[in-house]
Amino acid sequence: MPAAGKMTEKDIDRSLSRRFLQSCQAGDLDGVRAALEAGGKQSDWTVYRHESSGDTALHVAAREGRIRVVKYLCENWPAKPAAAEYRPADVANLDMKRPMHEAAQFARYDVLRYLIQQGAEIDPLKRADWTPLMLACTKSGPEAQLCVKKLLESGANVSLRNKDGWTPFLLACRVGDPAIIDQLLAASARCVDDRSNNGRTALHIAALHACQDALGILLAAKPELLESRDSAGSTPLHESVKSLNFNVTDYLLKQGACLGALDNVGQSVLHVAASVGNVAAIQYLAERPEIRIDAPAHFGITPLQVAERNKQHEAATILRKRLLGQG
Repeated sequence: MPAAGKMTEKDIDRSLSRRFLQSCQAGDLDGVRAALEAGGKQSDWTVYRHESSGDTALHVAAREGRIRVVKYLCENWPAKPAAAEYRPADVANLDMKRPMHEAAQFARYDVLRYLIQQGAEIDPLKRADWTPLMLACTKSGPEAQLCVKKLLESGANVSLRNKDGWTPFLLACRVGDPAIIDQLLAASARCVDDRSNNGRTALHIAALHACQDALGILLAAKPELLESRDSAGSTPLHESVKSLNFNVTDYLLKQGACLGALDNVGQSVLHVAASVGNVAAIQYLAERPEIRIDAPAHFGITPLQVAERNKQHEAATILRKRLLGQG
């Protein structure tokens, strides 16, 4: 047992590691150099990692957008035989996540561009099969747009899928940045045909997440998506009422979406609206002659029963009054 108050070599390493990683996170280049010199690890900074994730200093600096630290780490890598074919830009953590993933996920364009210049792999897969392009497509705004553009220019594969079958295009349609969607379509027009493992199209996804700008782009690229069905038989119109944004539902209806479409268990759009308590949609649908508000789905379940089972009290009250002719 070490004497009370005396730090062991392991304690010192942990203390240095913590100090080093904190300096990288803060962008404190002097602190980074001092910590490395104190540990005598100037040649191999990958020995210092977060214990839980395995993140290295380059992961941390890339995530925070600390470009000066990123450059220092990459440009002070040892020129020794054991590391001759190893690129620091491709160092992986415990989930096989690379600094490129971090830069893309947090839209750090300067870092991403530099890592690509350093020869970083363009399409590395982390444990859940996510590529940097997929992660970049989960963001919106100018920096994310630049990241997507750079990745595409560098040859990123738009057809790769994660374990749920999501492609970069499907992920972009969940976020709804029109510029990124346009970039992906320009790179591969076939993106518009992408479907997830449960058969959802980009239009299903954009409708569910109320990305109205994306709807127009998608329908212009492929009008047939309007009546597409996923593996449950749902149309984009079914998904739109789940968003609780009536403007999206109204937009699809004005584009000619079939109001009477039923899914695989006979649910109408009204059934779905009742299940999520979409009052605006219920009030609109209850006035349409194409909709029978007491029409049962399979097993005899009506929209009112759906609302009651899901404890959507306001929706149930509206439907009950309609059935009694009071609404």
